[in-house]
Amino acid sequence: MKLKSIATVLIAGTVAAVGINSLIPKALAQSKVQFICSQSFDSQTNRRLPTTLAWTQKGKIAVIRWVKNLGGYSGQQRCKAVSPRFQEAYDNGTLNLITNDVIDRKPVICSVREYGGPCQTVLMTLRPGDNSWKVLNELKEILNGHQLGPIRHSSGIPQIYYEVNIEEWLRNAPVEKE
Repeated sequence: MKLKSIATVLIAGTVAAVGINSLIPKALAQSKVQFICSQSFDSQTNRRLPTTLAWTQKGKIAVIRWVKNLGGYSGQQRCKAVSPRFQEAYDNGTLNLITNDVIDRKPVICSVREYGGPCQTVLMTLRPGDNSWKVLNELKEILNGHQLGPIRHSSGIPQIYYEVNIEEWLRNAPVEKE
């Protein structure tokens, strides 16, 4: 009888643990950080917008609030496309060094392994004529904890590399309030 009670408790405990673990994104459990696309409140517009968030153990941190469309893609579509790219760059260790470049005649923001190196992970594609340097500067300010999104677009294209301490930003950036 005791053996049956112990088995019941173990099975119930396993089911409870599986249920709780299913609420935590798998990548968060593995890497402690997961970049996701979700809706978050934007105090400038007083509404919820698609947002690329870094989901950390301390909470969700806004990286980019998507307020503009690009070439027929909505902010939600861009958010869903870009968020996994930030995860890829974080997972492969290249999110600490970001740059702007031109790929297939389109301006991009990407992560690189070393100064002067080629794009490792394209984080986002910009509109033709957008100032990739300005967008890169805004992203650097966000990742260095000096500014929160959204990133806004303009024109021009000089190339520059920025080193960011992504781990320090993840530790110190404010978390999103629900």
